[in-house]
Amino acid sequence: MLEKAGVLVYNDPLNITTHSKLIIIDNYITVIGSTNWSYSALMKNNESSVIISSSEVAEHYEEYFDMIRDNQE
Repeated sequence: MLEKAGVLVYNDPLNITTHSKLIIIDNYITVIGSTNWSYSALMKNNESSVIISSSEVAEHYEEYFDMIRDNQE
């Protein structure tokens, strides 16, 4: 669904699990935390996430995920 909407999506290889829950919006807003993006997590669970408005933080996490992706290719 995300890919069909034009969102870049990366999946882990089957032998590796990245457990980071992270969204970067417009190279400025970073959402990071324990929240799974499911109905139960959002409506029933006690989860913890933060929204950070910072281009520096967004750039850091983009570099982090680029490094993970590059190491898996």
